[in-house]
Amino acid sequence: MPEIPQPTDPSEEPRPGGTPAADGGTPASDEAAGADAEAAPEQGHDREPAAGRDGLNHTGPFADRDPEGAAGRDGLDTPGPDGLAAPAPDGPPADGGPRGLVPDSVRQVAARATLPFQAARADRSFATAFWFNDLVEVAGDHEVIRQYLVTAARRTRFEVGQLTLREEVVDDAERAVDILAMGGFAKRWTPLEGLGVAVMPTVDMHLHAERKGWAWESQEITDGLAAREEDIASIGAEPLAAYVLGHAVDETAERDPDRPQRMLAGHVSRPTPDAPLTWSGPALPDGFDGAPVFAGLALPDDQVKLLCLGAALTGAQPGDPVVVTPFDRMRPAVRALAPRRKRRWWQRG
Repeated sequence: MPEIPQPTDPSEEPRPGGTPAADGGTPASDEAAGADAEAAPEQGHDREPAAGRDGLNHTGPFADRDPEGAAGRDGLDTPGPDGLAAPAPDGPPADGGPRGLVPDSVRQVAARATLPFQAARADRSFATAFWFNDLVEVAGDHEVIRQYLVTAARRTRFEVGQLTLREEVVDDAERAVDILAMGGFAKRWTPLEGLGVAVMPTVDMHLHAERKGWAWESQEITDGLAAREEDIASIGAEPLAAYVLGHAVDETAERDPDRPQRMLAGHVSRPTPDAPLTWSGPALPDGFDGAPVFAGLALPDDQVKLLCLGAALTGAQPGDPVVVTPFDRMRPAVRALAPRRKRRWWQRG
């Protein structure tokens, strides 16, 4: 079983040209050196906007992005930020979930955004993590993002973690194998205080893939797809249709690392403005803790805005309510983790 070594210190992480950069920024000379590489079309991708990708062309926790790529802002392959893609053809989807405008759009933008994981070498603490791109800064014609995995904090408290590498999220399944062990697992995650959620920078995952000769083909919850304060505030006592995308545990073969992605349909609501966002509907199966929750908010002129509301947190005991930790609370907590970026002399006014 391949294993990622102990966490990397981001301040010592190599960048193109081999120069360490504590703030993860890319100076003009590095941009010029990478211009030819960026101009060449990538192979094996079915996503066109560069801004929606996962940082496969960088070796640090930051990456400069082209803000004109639609996926970098809203995660949608549509002309406008609030429009939804056309539904997929009729027929039962592989994840067992419903068909429709919103669920099919969720599949389009987030089918490769989730990873099943568990405590290594033990049939316990099954959960789902998902990629999130935090938009740190928009600087001229570039976006600077910091990428994390997000999941339920209580599922990260063990020494060795085991990620299941789905074929859909890697460019070479034969090189990537099926299972990836991560030593020092608990130390890699930073709990977001009071939210029940933890995040982990993905830099070591990218470095491991690069060393082994493969690359991640993931999708991410982008800054524009992640719900904002006004979005969460619009959800009240009336149930809103919602969809959770996670990886259940097959009770008949718990030791089998293959945990196919499933979509469950339900509702979210907030009885009062200060009440937590809660899930109602089918009980979330074992393995769904930390999974992303999506919904479509109605807009004027019969438009719908697709959003990732946040992470589903199952209760510690059977029958406990499922709470959704929303992105309007996660975003500032994640943003506070990023080191302050130093301005280079050519960036100062």
